[in-house]
Amino acid sequence: MTIAAITIWEGTLKGIEMLVEGSKLSAPIHKEMGAKNPRLWRTSVGPEVHQAIYEMHFDSHEAYGRFTDKMMSSDWWAGTSEWMQTNHGEIKNMGTTVLYDALAD
Repeated sequence: MTIAAITIWEGTLKGIEMLVEGSKLSAPIHKEMGAKNPRLWRTSVGPEVHQAIYEMHFDSHEAYGRFTDKMMSSDWWAGTSEWMQTNHGEIKNMGTTVLYDALAD
């Protein structure tokens, strides 16, 4: 079963551009921690140009849990937390939702 974890980010144009650059650096780290296929989705048509969605896939809820444990105890997370606090006026993490495909066998 594939699990998708999506984090919604909301910010100014400057903040979204900062997120793009940060995501390029974070994706390889997330892969090392067990994530698959990290992507940053941007709106091309529609009203949500102030939002971006960062998505990662996992083979199971357990794999997502292992990833989360690694991430939360890492120096990378400590730096990311500081970055979010410093740039809160430009970009905000609106939360993460974990999804599963209800149509998959």
